Amino acid sequence: ACHQLTGLGQAGLAPPLADSEWVLGTEKRTVRIVLQGLHGPVKVEGKEYDLEMPSFSTFTDDQIAEILTYIRREWEHGAEPVTVNTVKAIREATQNHEEAWSEAELLKVH
Repeated sequence: ACHQLTGLGQAGLAPPLADSEWVLGTEKRTVRIVLQGLHGPVKVEGKEYDLEMPSFSTFTDDQIAEILTYIRREWEHGAEPVTVNTVKAIREATQNHEEAWSEAELLKVH
C-alpha cells in the first residue's frame, strides 16, 4: 500500500518502486531492506526521501523471494527473480544486524 499499486510511491511517505535503481539493482540490497528495514535519507531516481521502512522479517524466505520477484518483474521490469536460497543466505548472514540499514551501508553491498 505504501508504494501504491502503480509502484509510483507516495510523496513524503514512500519512494517509487517502478523503475527504481534499488529494485532493479542487486537483490542483495532489497533482501536486506525487507529483512531489517531502511532508515534515514535515501536517494531514489535522483530524489531524496527521509524515511523509516520497517522490517518484514516475519515473512518467510519464500514470501520474501516472491514479493521481491514480483516487484522486479512488475511495471514492465525485466530483472532476474530473487531465489529462496538467496533470501535464506542473506537472512543467515545478516541475523546479527539488529538495526535498519542506512543508504550508506547498502551502497557497499554488491
